[in-house]
Order: sequence, then structure tokens, then C-alpha cells
Amino acid sequence: MNGMTVDLRIASYNILADAYVKPEWFPHTPADLLQPRRRHAPLVQRIVGLDADIVCLQEVEPDSFTALQEGLAPHGYTGVMAQKGQGRLDGCAVFHRWERSPGHRTHYFKDRLEDGRISGHLALVVDFDVGGARLRVACTHLRWDRPDRPVEQHQGMQQATELIDELVRKDPEALWIVCGDFNARPGEPLVQAFEAAGLRDAYAGQHQPTCNANGIPKTIDFLFHSAALRARPDPLSALDERTPLPSEQEPSDHLPICARLLR
Repeated sequence: MNGMTVDLRIASYNILADAYVKPEWFPHTPADLLQPRRRHAPLVQRIVGLDADIVCLQEVEPDSFTALQEGLAPHGYTGVMAQKGQGRLDGCAVFHRWERSPGHRTHYFKDRLEDGRISGHLALVVDFDVGGARLRVACTHLRWDRPDRPVEQHQGMQQATELIDELVRKDPEALWIVCGDFNARPGEPLVQAFEAAGLRDAYAGQHQPTCNANGIPKTIDFLFHSAALRARPDPLSALDERTPLPSEQEPSDHLPICARLLR
């Protein structure tokens, strides 16, 4: 791949599944903004405004995926969705503006719930040919677990390790982007695992809160990329504990993160 040029914009965005909306969790958000499907049109507008070539979405439900397909198609986007297992109502989706993608696959993690069932969480991996380079984009929503749980038992850490070992390290020749809601913060072992695997954090040294859950602003959304790429991340709006999310301006309880990647 030496000498091949890559220049693209990529975004990652947890769009907040309607199934997970409880009004008491969003006391500063007007009730009408939390009505089912009310946020579909604003989400389309927010995504279009990112002007990204690839958009990786989490907490996507089938009806929201259909609405996004219809709303984004006039802007040149096509998409694919993978739904979580175990009866979960949401999943991940990737939209892009290229004429076609060579393919995609869904990797379901092997970690188990407390009752012994497979968790159903996944990574959606979409392949692209960008300027002659082979690019693989993994969109995921890693499972939340208590931060005080030992690292070897932490379920999000198990998923992250599996993603790195069974996807990224098994295809070292590809250019990789791994992004999504990691349910972990900068400096925590889960995040450090991606850095130890040789991936770069697009927002390294520039982290700001990406969501305001339960009145606690925190950085839990990440965009990692192969070291062969250089990142120019978009600045984020400032969040504090009083910032209402969702709001008229922001249709999710997360902010999208976006970067230009160059080679």
C-alpha cells in the first residue's frame, strides 16, 4: 500500500435508541423531543451536517435505520445494519458515500451474560477500497460494566480484546478504523488495549466529554485508526452537567465525533 493516498472523513455517533429512552433520565429535555421517532428527521440533518464519507452509528433500531436510509439517500449515502442478538432491539449501522463496498461482516462477541447466554453484542465490519488501499471499518458498542470490576472479568474489556485479537490482528495488512461507544474513559485499561494494539486515538490529547448521561459529562466515544493514517479531529461542543441532551440542537444524548484521516 506504499504511496497510496487516503483522504476521507469518518464519524461515529451513538444516536440513542428509542427503546432506551426513559423521560426521568433526561429531566432537562422537553418531553416532546423524547417521543418515539420524533428524533429521526433531526438525526438525518445532524448526520448530513457532518459531511463524512463514512458514518458509524450505534443504538440503531430497525425503524430508525429505515428512516435514516430514506433521509440520507438523497445525499448519496447507502447503509448496512446489524442487529444485536438475544432479543436486543438495537444494533450498529454504517453509512457511506462510495458507489459500493466490497463487503461487510458481523462479528458477534463470545462473552456471556450472568445467566450464561451469549451477550449478543457485536462489531459490524465494513470493507472499502479507498484510493487503492484496503480499508476496514469496525463499528461497535462495547458493553458497559462496573469500572471497579477486575480487568480480567470486565465484559467490555473481553469484547475489546476479542475485537483486537480476532479482527484487527488477524488482518494486519489492512488499514483499520475501530470506532463507537466504548463505555470506557480515556486512560482506562479498555482504551489502553487499543493503543497497545498499535492503533491511534484520533482525539488523543484533545478529549472532551461526548455525552451527558445522568448529569455526568464523560468521554466514552472513540475513533481509533491505524498508525499509517493521520487524524485531524473536528472540535466538539462543550458539555457540562447542566447541558441538556437530547436538545433542539442535539438529537441524541451523545455528540458525534468526526475526523479527517489522511495518508
